[in-house]
Amino acid sequence: MELKGKILCIDKVSPALQKQLEQLGFECDNSAFSYESLLDKAHEYCGYIIRNKFAIDHILLDASTQLKFIARVGAGMENIDVKYANEKGIACINSPEGNADAVAEYVIGSLLCLFRNTKRADREVRDGIWLREENRGFEICNKTIGIIGYGNMGKALAKKLSGFNCEVLAYDKYKTNYEDRYCRAVDLTVLQEQADIVSLHINYFPENHHFVNHEFISGFTKNIYLINTSRGKVLSTEALVDNLANGKIKGAILDVLEYENIHLQNKPIEEWDRAMYYLAHCDDVILSPHIAGQTLEASIKHTDIIISKIKERFFLND
Repeated sequence: MELKGKILCIDKVSPALQKQLEQLGFECDNSAFSYESLLDKAHEYCGYIIRNKFAIDHILLDASTQLKFIARVGAGMENIDVKYANEKGIACINSPEGNADAVAEYVIGSLLCLFRNTKRADREVRDGIWLREENRGFEICNKTIGIIGYGNMGKALAKKLSGFNCEVLAYDKYKTNYEDRYCRAVDLTVLQEQADIVSLHINYFPENHHFVNHEFISGFTKNIYLINTSRGKVLSTEALVDNLANGKIKGAILDVLEYENIHLQNKPIEEWDRAMYYLAHCDDVILSPHIAGQTLEASIKHTDIIISKIKERFFLND
């Protein structure tokens, strides 16, 4: 098979993804380059496979003179200068469909855990404490759930909620005519008037920085539960903590944090501020280390989707 070019796997990729790329005729390079060291070698590659090791900015793109595509294994594209890449004719590929089911299941599982006091009850029983009435919880049934952002993740969540006998509202300012059998499309004011639970599924870019802030939270008629599995910086941690303290937010599920760096790592405990300490010690908050989309099945789906999109763009005539 004729060699179609070299691809640099900037982050570690699954063996299945590398194997399929090689079957398409690519040479895969797994060299552990830093951003700085890659600048000298960038001209050798026709494709990059990346997650979140570093940013692909205009300087690196200018140095990548043979680059035809960048494939982000996952959903978020904030570490890629997509606009500049497109101007240079470089295709930017991602796979948000790959972990939509995983994220939706995480949201529902975590919400059930929060509503049924599972985290606290488990700890109490292990400590020899047996409290039944004090751990009486709530049901999802008959609640109104507002989904903000109705892309792959939001749609998957709405579909999975269809068996819970709850009302699902969806708001997406970038879409029209997106109402379907699983949700009722509404404007933001209606969602704020009716929602008991709010789940965020929006991308991060400057326009969405602190999309959820004091003003946004105060716009809700009810006291709400808040879930964020999108990106940490769409939510003001200070506003969240203040409203947890005053009861406007009754509980929160956070798989992502505002403090995460480009590698999706939280800041070390010695650098935590007041807000992070509050979250870490609040029984009404469930925290996890950006794992909502991390399942074995999602990894397989990401591989299949990335390969399919590369084929679609570059191998239609093969």
